[in-house]
Amino acid sequence: MSAVTLLCADHSLPLYRSGSRRIRTAPSGPVAGDGFSVQTHKYYRQVVEELGLTMKPFQYELDLRATGEDAAQLRAYLETHLRPGETAELWNLWVGDGPARAFRFTGPLAALEPDTLEQLSEQAQTCLTIEI
Repeated sequence: MSAVTLLCADHSLPLYRSGSRRIRTAPSGPVAGDGFSVQTHKYYRQVVEELGLTMKPFQYELDLRATGEDAAQLRAYLETHLRPGETAELWNLWVGDGPARAFRFTGPLAALEPDTLEQLSEQAQTCLTIEI
């Protein structure tokens, strides 16, 4: 099974690359990777659609980790591109043998922190609806 993290909205959002780099520790030593980004949803798009979950129509792949930096960048992105009163969905989807029923929770943009992002990966097919 593979996972994909999506940002879903009711209207089109701009693509974004933060330009930041992440360093993680691997058995062979430190490994650098790209930081937070919002990109066109391509990865497993057909398989995601086959899950049959009700999602907002505009879908974007996120490169997102449960860190303070990524949470802050996501909050700033959403605050810039969505209006007060709108909602966005963050999805962590396991494609393959995962359940087709979603676990959902809701919270305000101001409460979007690393521990909230960690909750996305605790169960397969999880959706966080963020209230702007």
